[in-house]
Amino acid sequence: MKRSAIPVHKKRILTLTAGAAVLLAVAGGLSAGRAGNEPNAPEASSVEAVAEKLAKEQAQARNELNTQLVAAAEVAHGHLMQVLQGLASVKPAYETLDSNPARMSDEDEWNRGLTLATSALEAVEDGTSEQTVTREAFMGAAELLRSAVAAHEQLLRASPDQPDAIAEIVAERRDAAVRLWQAGAAQLDTLTVGSGEGHVHVFLAQDGDPDAVPEEFREPRSQE
Repeated sequence: MKRSAIPVHKKRILTLTAGAAVLLAVAGGLSAGRAGNEPNAPEASSVEAVAEKLAKEQAQARNELNTQLVAAAEVAHGHLMQVLQGLASVKPAYETLDSNPARMSDEDEWNRGLTLATSALEAVEDGTSEQTVTREAFMGAAELLRSAVAAHEQLLRASPDQPDAIAEIVAERRDAAVRLWQAGAAQLDTLTVGSGEGHVHVFLAQDGDPDAVPEEFREPRSQE
């Protein structure tokens, strides 16, 4: 998906930020100039009110994008968990995969899920640097897992002396995908807590088992 150099949503945030900064500076100058005679000058109060309004709009824009990012992450999380479960069915995630690969139809399903995951994330616009980095971490994890599936396909055609080496590549790419996703999930949780929306936990487990996610990183409903 191609994006402009500065996406519309990000332009909006940058414009609001710049406007607020300029108005606050003007307000400060007006207040200082009237400190001796008119400490509550109407002009200064008016500018400050506009700056405050712009700051609120900027915060609202960040919160709205957080909501979009959470929704996309939850969709992608479900698809990635299914792929991880499929890879783990060959052999447990914490061991090297063996030479008994899944069927091609399974891999087709995994790739479809990863495409849906990527599409959901791509639909989220750029926002602050933290929001953009979070989304890119999720997308990068999906691509790494896709490369693990691509390597896994080679097991179907591997000669007797190749499976172990190929399986090691699959495991390495899978584990790298999970680590990158976890970094994005931690950042997303920080964003939502910082905006007053509370914790959002979309962490993964290497074998795709929700119960394998550390308890402190599970959604509250999964702890009941």
